[in-house]
Amino acid sequence: MIQTNGTIKSVIINYGLLLGGVSISFAIMLFLMDMHIEQGSLQNIVGLILTVGAIIFGQLAFKKANEGFLSLGEGFKIGLGICVVGSIIGIIYGIFQMTILDPETMTKVMEYSIDQAIQQNPELTDEMIEAIEGSIEFFTSPSMIAVFGLGSALFFGSIISLITGLALKKNKPA
Repeated sequence: MIQTNGTIKSVIINYGLLLGGVSISFAIMLFLMDMHIEQGSLQNIVGLILTVGAIIFGQLAFKKANEGFLSLGEGFKIGLGICVVGSIIGIIYGIFQMTILDPETMTKVMEYSIDQAIQQNPELTDEMIEAIEGSIEFFTSPSMIAVFGLGSALFFGSIISLITGLALKKNKPA
């Protein structure tokens, strides 16, 4: 059993680092193309594909190393672990990008968000705009980005890991 846990740990670390590295590469590409402010559906879809791919490949690697067997619990642990490691790496890079590479990111996010809100509701009052600005400042602080980033990784990682774990599950015969 110790070797299995070691294998789970190594798969989580390897594929979590892979997910984090590919996510950073994608974020750098968006940054260089000046597309990092508006988070459109294309960016979200690519992120989802990267996450699902890392989880599936990690679960398959574990299954291959264990004579073709993977329990639902093992698949779930592997998938969730990969998400946590990958998201921690992505969060650290995101905070680095916001504070070091582009310290004006928060100003740009604020302007973009206010412009979007005004386009959707041209009747916004100054008080409403100030309330929106306050919310944006609160939710885009590094600590809140870390909390919500990790929280969403745990939530979506759990769902994805459960689905892929069920799909790839093959229990050892009793």
